[in-house]
Amino acid sequence: MSETSLLSFIEARAMRGLVGLDEAPETLEEAYAISAGMMAALGQQVAGWKVGYAPDKTPVASPMYASGFLNSGDSWSMRSDRPMIPEIEIAVRLAHDLPANPRKPYTRADIEDAALEYLIGIEIIERRIPMQGAPFPMNLADDLGNVGYIVGPGTRDFRALDLANLQCRFWMNGELAIDRRGGHPSGDPLKPMIDWANAQKDHVGGLRRGQIVTLGSLTPLVVMPGPGTLEAEIEGIGRISAIIT
Repeated sequence: MSETSLLSFIEARAMRGLVGLDEAPETLEEAYAISAGMMAALGQQVAGWKVGYAPDKTPVASPMYASGFLNSGDSWSMRSDRPMIPEIEIAVRLAHDLPANPRKPYTRADIEDAALEYLIGIEIIERRIPMQGAPFPMNLADDLGNVGYIVGPGTRDFRALDLANLQCRFWMNGELAIDRRGGHPSGDPLKPMIDWANAQKDHVGGLRRGQIVTLGSLTPLVVMPGPGTLEAEIEGIGRISAIIT
């Protein structure tokens, strides 16, 4: 990781600016180092994690800043110079830590035992890297595009849910944009969290009690065309809204 690359990412995150392709890290390890360096330089705290996979199916995760968390009904200010992508997601709030390198691999039952509740959330994506041509480590260094997260209601009766087949509805400016059952890229929304719990290669402390782990979008990519409203509901979990200014 070069010092200039780190400084470029710090500036882009602080100013909601852009990083050029010439600053792209080459490896996932460099990306994790940049992500941790940004967080330290900006004095941020980890309030949650965005989990997923690299193109080769390696489990990955990016921290979500405490300063970027809002509650259902709150307002978010979008930029006019780049796309804002809202994603409707299931998230897990942790009741206790999940330390890295367990004596035996974490199972689905272990993750469920560590969960306090499952929530509905709206992740706000606003990339600080080029939309085209950026290698995946650059996306990871950019915290997978995460800039904010709106937390909705949840349920503690999550073991009764058929997590892979919940109905998800999403309204943009009052119009129904998405109405589908299931839709998670992995089939099972909990799978990326299980895989990341067993990988955990971040530099900022791992999975901790009270954090929210968002599991990936249930909706295809949509771009918010401008200021307006977002509403969504996930069967058995709850309903959420946000005002975009």
